[in-house]
Amino acid sequence: MKGLSVNPCVPEGFGDFSVTRKYRGVKYNITVKNPNNVQKGVVSMTVNGNAVEGHVIPLDANVKEADVVVTMG
Repeated sequence: MKGLSVNPCVPEGFGDFSVTRKYRGVKYNITVKNPNNVQKGVVSMTVNGNAVEGHVIPLDANVKEADVVVTMG
């Protein structure tokens, strides 16, 4: 795996949440949206507004901070 995996597993009814994670010198501001209150599964993810397939944030040596939005479903 070449990046940071974001694949939440939360209790039923947990809802939306945010977390900040430092990984390999990059600060990730991660917002997780859970509109259907599911316990696991990622349907979409964006990094700095760009769509990313799957649930792994690709490493970019030029980035020091990234805004990530994960939608569960």
